[in-house]
Amino acid sequence: MNKQLAIISLLILLLIPSLSTSKVYMKRDEALKAAFPQAEEIEKIEIFLSDEQAAKIESISRSRLNSRLFIVYKGIKGDNTLGYAIIDTHTLRTKTETVMFVVNPDGTLSHAEILAFFEPPEYMPGDNWIELFNGKSAKDSIRLGKDIPNITGATITSNSLAQTMRQILAIVRVSLLQGNIVKKEPK
Repeated sequence: MNKQLAIISLLILLLIPSLSTSKVYMKRDEALKAAFPQAEEIEKIEIFLSDEQAAKIESISRSRLNSRLFIVYKGIKGDNTLGYAIIDTHTLRTKTETVMFVVNPDGTLSHAEILAFFEPPEYMPGDNWIELFNGKSAKDSIRLGKDIPNITGATITSNSLAQTMRQILAIVRVSLLQGNIVKKEPK
């Protein structure tokens, strides 16, 4: 009995560090204020992609979309668009990460910010690696191991983040920059 109790105690101790490292770094409203500190308004835009748009985005991003509905937040100051933010939550191995992608009005990535990460911390990409994507657009090649270095020991995370980034940039290019918005709502 003592041996079984010792094994159970050891398993609990091994699980506690991974449970305590799951973290929400920033909530949506706080992240949007940080993304557009000069904004007078943040407009919520719902985009529902047509079959044609979805096919074009999948071709550009070289990956399959999981949804055709996207919520985009547009930062506005006066008559100027400051940029677009899309918050995406996706599963990595068995748990999720939430990332906010901020895109400049010209379709280039301003920056990406991890808002929540529930996988073990050693799988989380560092800020320096994420910054390698800044300035990239849907027209740029974003291939791991060629254009962007892979993250040793976190292949699933790096592949997922690069794929999602390609999709987000393609969504902005195809639906927002080409004026194919379906529905707008104030935030």
